[in-house]
Amino acid sequence: MLTGSCLGLLTAAGATLWGDPPSAATVSDPAVGAIPEDRLLRPWGRLPTTARIGTGITVGPTGEIALLHRAGTAFAHDAVIDTDTVVVLNPRDGTVRRTWGAGRFRSPHSITADSAGRFWVTDVSTNKITTFDAAGRQVGELGHDYPTGLETCLRVRNVLSNLPCTLDEYIFARPTDVAVSADGSIVVTDGYRNSRVARFDTHRVLTRQWGELGDQPAQFNIPHGVALDSNGAVYVADRRNARVQVFNADGSVRHVWHSSALGRPYDVAIGPDDAVYVLDGGDLLDENNGEQRGYVCRLSTAGQVTHRWALADQRANPHQLAIGVRGEIYVAALAGAPLWRWASQ
Repeated sequence: MLTGSCLGLLTAAGATLWGDPPSAATVSDPAVGAIPEDRLLRPWGRLPTTARIGTGITVGPTGEIALLHRAGTAFAHDAVIDTDTVVVLNPRDGTVRRTWGAGRFRSPHSITADSAGRFWVTDVSTNKITTFDAAGRQVGELGHDYPTGLETCLRVRNVLSNLPCTLDEYIFARPTDVAVSADGSIVVTDGYRNSRVARFDTHRVLTRQWGELGDQPAQFNIPHGVALDSNGAVYVADRRNARVQVFNADGSVRHVWHSSALGRPYDVAIGPDDAVYVLDGGDLLDENNGEQRGYVCRLSTAGQVTHRWALADQRANPHQLAIGVRGEIYVAALAGAPLWRWASQ
């Protein structure tokens, strides 16, 4: 039988391990009026029937559109997907130019094209970031393998947020997104089980990292998307905290943007004119009985919403955002049509 003192120690230890993780921020109804027809995103692209559950979207340096999808598999699917999961499209008419990715991924999450035409793909089941050339040939991989027991520890840490799990700096825990700078260095949001932003140089050596679980500035609760502007500022879609955090290149906080008009940022993208766009992915996955929404907002330099677009189907569960070379808006969505587009008439 446990004595009172033993029970007290166990209770204290449990409270310490449990921690005080922040709950998801509640998003007030943005009270958006009707969006004009000419600002609605609609399904786009002549996609193969296997392209289901759109999870990532990017625009390459030549204007090609690359859609990343999960081929209908669930989030954190553990088996290798045996069909092509990347569809590269002609930006003029949405016809397929090539597909690739079969046998490469388990649960791909985001895709980013760099200025050299390479693609960077995160996978939340392999916990790797893989680089491919324009033809889909693998040319690099970042991320150490998990040692024995780490996966179990991380699963338990989802409940006991202070449980110590040993990760080296090159182990990712469900990484969510990558942004590539002009000099070839990268910034990674990591992610569902880590709460950090990590910067790697052109040799893939870690040079800086910041963040921890929480809701204060420079803390994160699912850093879900990342983008860089032309001056090197880092924009992070801090999903469960329902905000965008903006950092200087050294990781110091520049701005924290949170408002009902902004909604719940799932992703952030920088347009050709350095304008900031944010994808409001709704609250379905983050709040009990959360609202389904799908909006794209353009922000002022002060983080105020200046323009707004909407997916024609607000139940699409949008996931990642990209801006085309002429200001077109592309969104990958988890439900229904996997790819949505808006272009100026």
